[in-house]
Order: sequence, then C-alpha cells, then structure tokens
Amino acid sequence: MTVQQKKKFFKDARHYFWDDPYLFRTCADQIIRRCVAGHEAIDLLNACHSGPTGGHYGASYTTKKVFDSGFYWPSIYKDAFELVKHYDSCQHQGKVSQRDEMPQNFIQI
Repeated sequence: MTVQQKKKFFKDARHYFWDDPYLFRTCADQIIRRCVAGHEAIDLLNACHSGPTGGHYGASYTTKKVFDSGFYWPSIYKDAFELVKHYDSCQHQGKVSQRDEMPQNFIQI
C-alpha cells in the first residue's frame, strides 16, 4: 500500500465506528447512521419506496427516506435509481398527459 493510499484509508476510516454488532458512519450532515449491506439494504429501499410510509416516489425522495430512517450504504443513490427504474408498477404509472386538455387562453376584458 502506498503512502497516499494509507492516508486516504485513514482519512475515510475516521468517519466510521464499530458498536458491536453494528458499523456506524458519521455522515456529512453530522448525523450518525447505521451501515447496512446486501439484502438488508434492498429490503430498506423497498420499504421506503412501497411500504406503508412509501408512496412510490422517485429515487431521490426514496433515498432521503432511507437517510431519514438512519441508514447508510455507499451505493444508496445508484441502488435507489435502479429500484425505481425497474419497479414494475411505477413503470406502468406515467405522468398525467395534458395532450387532450383545452388550451388556456387569457380572456381580455
């Protein structure tokens, strides 16, 4: 390991701490969040996206809900984007089309 790699490692490691049995990270907003991985992370994303508190929102809002719940993992943004992109019921639901609406013109008095 080079000197620069060691410096980067120790710089990154200072944001984490272990409290058995969990790993925690102090995020940029100074909030301590529990680190999760694997199936637990996917289950959290599904719960925040489509659970009782979910609303089938987009990737950004789903990610915000995970952060607000106190969890963290490095690929959270990518995973949320992929979940929303491939979520079947969200793909069938589109934006409301305004194609057949009457144009709204100003009425001069």
